[in-house]
Amino acid sequence: MKEARHSNEELDAIRRFTVPTLANAIETFGVIPNNRAGCDHTLVCRYPNLPLMLGYATTARVTTDQPLSDVRPGIHEPDYWRWVADQPGPKVAVVQDIDSPAKGAMWGEWNSNVHKALGCVGMVTEGACRDLDAVVKLSFHFFSTMVLPTHGNGAFIDYGGPVRVAGFEFNTGDLIAGDMHGVIQIPPEIPLMELAWAAEKIDRLEGEIFRFCQSPGFNVDELARINLSVNERWPAPRGASKTAGVR
Repeated sequence: MKEARHSNEELDAIRRFTVPTLANAIETFGVIPNNRAGCDHTLVCRYPNLPLMLGYATTARVTTDQPLSDVRPGIHEPDYWRWVADQPGPKVAVVQDIDSPAKGAMWGEWNSNVHKALGCVGMVTEGACRDLDAVVKLSFHFFSTMVLPTHGNGAFIDYGGPVRVAGFEFNTGDLIAGDMHGVIQIPPEIPLMELAWAAEKIDRLEGEIFRFCQSPGFNVDELARINLSVNERWPAPRGASKTAGVR
């Protein structure tokens, strides 16, 4: 298996946070627009009670509409499995169904068991899933744009290249995080320990606002004072003035 870019300590530091907090923290590094971090609203978290999903993308494309032929051949799946097994973990299978809309669910009890054995902690698909009652017992994350009862003419057609899922392009090796709020990519230029520091600071600052709003002494004048103080201490994008504010 290839060596991962990050240590277990770095990954564990990120697992403490939610996707919205991580998105806020990523914003402070000023490397991407704050509305371009991940998938759009069409992607749905099927198991919102699971903890944060964090892993490196292994990408593939599938078809569920057309039977395989000489014109559109499938892959030799054991070759694909060996490739996934060789990628650094933890892994997330990120899969684009090239049919729009998908005509079947490539992701169910079968592929979830196989990919978990290959070191994946979940999957993200522009496509459909099924067997929700069985897969939940695996604690295997499911993010999909559809749920369907049948598998259609399902087959893997290629792997390892860029894929587009819910409006976002993923590449093999991307570090991605997902929870009930959706899925984002963590830009490779951001050091994870620095990201964790920014996320923790944001949580502390937001906590000042939340505790006061829930206190018996709440009043608007004091809220305005605390809000100004929090904004002044909010991590600013590198090279920018402190204009981010509370999210």
